[in-house]
Amino acid sequence: MYRSLFLFPMFSAIILGQSFVSGSTGADGALNITAPGVTLFDQAPVGGGTVFNFTTINIATGSTLRFSGANYGFTPYLLAQGAVMISGIIDLSGGNGQSYGVDPSLRLPSAPGSGGFSGGVGAFGANPAQPGNGPGGGQTNQVTGGNCVPHAMGGAGGTFTGNQFLVPLVGGSGGAGASASTGGAGGGAILIASSTSITVNGTITGNGGTAASPAGSGSGGGIRLAANILAGSGTLTVAGGGGVSGCSPVGPGGNGVVRLEAFQNSFTGTIVGQLYEASPFNTFIPSMIPSVQVISVGGMPVNSTPTGSFTVPDVTVNSNSPLTVQIQAQNIPLQTIVTLYIFSENGPDQTITSTALTGTLATSSATALVTLPSGYSRGYLKASWVQ
Repeated sequence: MYRSLFLFPMFSAIILGQSFVSGSTGADGALNITAPGVTLFDQAPVGGGTVFNFTTINIATGSTLRFSGANYGFTPYLLAQGAVMISGIIDLSGGNGQSYGVDPSLRLPSAPGSGGFSGGVGAFGANPAQPGNGPGGGQTNQVTGGNCVPHAMGGAGGTFTGNQFLVPLVGGSGGAGASASTGGAGGGAILIASSTSITVNGTITGNGGTAASPAGSGSGGGIRLAANILAGSGTLTVAGGGGVSGCSPVGPGGNGVVRLEAFQNSFTGTIVGQLYEASPFNTFIPSMIPSVQVISVGGMPVNSTPTGSFTVPDVTVNSNSPLTVQIQAQNIPLQTIVTLYIFSENGPDQTITSTALTGTLATSSATALVTLPSGYSRGYLKASWVQ
C-alpha cells in the first residue's frame, strides 16, 4: 500500500493597521468656540512657543474663530488628541485693501491672515506706492488698464510661493499698492492635526484680500489637515483676491494650496485652490519659529502688542534728533540685516537698515537710527535671509 503525502505550506498574511498620531500632549485643554459671532484668536500655548496641544477642537455652528496677523502674528499649528469638529468658521482670510484719499492715518498695510503677509501701501504725496509683502509680493506699476487714455497703471496681485507639501507652512503674499490705495493682504496658513478625526461641515478660509482699485489683491494661503479620518461636506477655500479690469485695474491674487492627509478621506465638500491629497506621515512642525519686533524707540518701551494707531500712539517721543530703535529677534540667523519702514503723516517715507543681528540664534538684537518728523509715524519691520 502506497501513501502519497502532500504538504501545503501555510503562509500567514499579516495586515498592519495604519495609524497617525498628531503629537498633541493635551496641555492646552479643549478648544471649544461656541460664542455667536467672531472670536479673535490671541492666546499663547501653555509653556510658550507657537504649537497648541489641545485635547479636542470644536467650532460650533454660528461661531467664527478669526486668525488675523493683527492679533496673532504666527502661523497657527493646532494639534489635537481627539476629534476635531468644524461646524462654524475658521477664518484666516487676508484683509481687503482700502482707498485713503488724502488721509495719511489710513495709509497702512492691510492685515494678513495669521501666517500670511500684508499688502503694500499706496502712494501719498511724493511718496511712491510700495510692493506687497512676502516672498511672492506683487510689484507696483505692473497692471495696465484697458482702452483708457492715458492708460491706468495698477499694482500686481500677490502669488502663493508654498509647495504642495506645505512644508514649510507659509501663507499668501500681499498685493502691491497703487495710487492712494492699499493692496490686499495674503491669506493665512494653518495646520490642524488630530490623532483621531477631523470633520469639516462648516468653513475654513484662507482667501486673499481684495484690493481697492487700482492696487493688487493678496494671494490665497495654505490649509493642511492631517488625521486618520477626514470627513464632512463643508468648504475649504484659499482663493486669491479678485481682480478688476478696465481703466482702474486690480491685479488678481493667486490661489493657495489645500492639502488633505488621511487614511480614510470621505470629505465631499467644496475646495477652492490647488488640492493635494496623501496619507498622513508627520506634522513637520518647525522647532524654531522666527520673529522680530521693535522693543523701544528713543529709550521708550514699545508694548508687545502695538496698535499702530494714529489716534492713540504706542510711543511718544519729543526729539528732532536721531533716535535709537532697539530691535529684538528670535530664531533668525545672526548677521541678518533688518529693514525698518517708516510712514509719517508729515514727512517722506523712510527705509532704514539696522546693524547686523548679534547674540544667539534663540535671542538676538540690532539697532537702527531714525529721525522722526512732528506728528504721527507708523513703522514695520522686515527681515529676509537665505537658508
